[in-house]
Amino acid sequence: MRSRRPALALLFALASTPLTAGCAAEVDEVESSEEGLTRVTEAERAAAQATPIDGFAYDRLTPTSARMMRAARWWMGAQDESPRYPKPRMCATNVSKVLFLSGITSFDQEGVRAMLADVAAGGARVHKLPMAHADFVAALNTIDGGHIPAGTLVAGMNIHTSRPGDQHIGMIGHTDPDGTVWIYHNNWYRPENEAGLRKDHMISDENLRRGFPRQWMATPWLRVTRDASGKITRATSLLPALDDMDPFNGNYRITMAVLPQVARELR
Repeated sequence: MRSRRPALALLFALASTPLTAGCAAEVDEVESSEEGLTRVTEAERAAAQATPIDGFAYDRLTPTSARMMRAARWWMGAQDESPRYPKPRMCATNVSKVLFLSGITSFDQEGVRAMLADVAAGGARVHKLPMAHADFVAALNTIDGGHIPAGTLVAGMNIHTSRPGDQHIGMIGHTDPDGTVWIYHNNWYRPENEAGLRKDHMISDENLRRGFPRQWMATPWLRVTRDASGKITRATSLLPALDDMDPFNGNYRITMAVLPQVARELR
């Protein structure tokens, strides 16, 4: 297992665009550590990889992204057994956990900017998506011929500030037949964000009763419309309340990263 590495040059380059509210490292993101942050047991990895995903459809699924999807689905039911994880500022740490459960131990970060810098240094295909709808759709069409591989990292970053907590990260999950693209992430959306009202895709009351204000879960992100050739022609944001993951919220900018392990399999 590799220790956290700062990837300083890329980190500073990514940090030139301010980042978003949602999660961040509890400590300085460029501080390196000789001891890795994330650990999984062989029993955990085996259990995760035994999780069925047959009931879901995916826009692009490679052998590596299939392992990521099995791990991500398993972690939805296992996260609460590790009270460290369903907490604020733990979105990148949850992504690291899922990667380790997938057998990918080369990326281990607790901050969004550090995670993006790390995967970029490791060979990921990194896409900074524009905010204007037409440009955003055009950029989506460049990722993999208009298809979004499962397991692609999705980070929302505040364009005004890079204070701790001003960023969020998850990954592309399954895609419904109607074009709905789901993200798997350490969700923060809860009734207190809506004046006490309970709405769809919030974290569970059970989590809140146990003192867990976050929950690794699936939420709808975009609904993409395609033409007869399969090219994306429209993208509709499905949960604008998750402002740091809303591509059309003017305060945030989305960065997507296809991990090198997935990118090699796409070729």
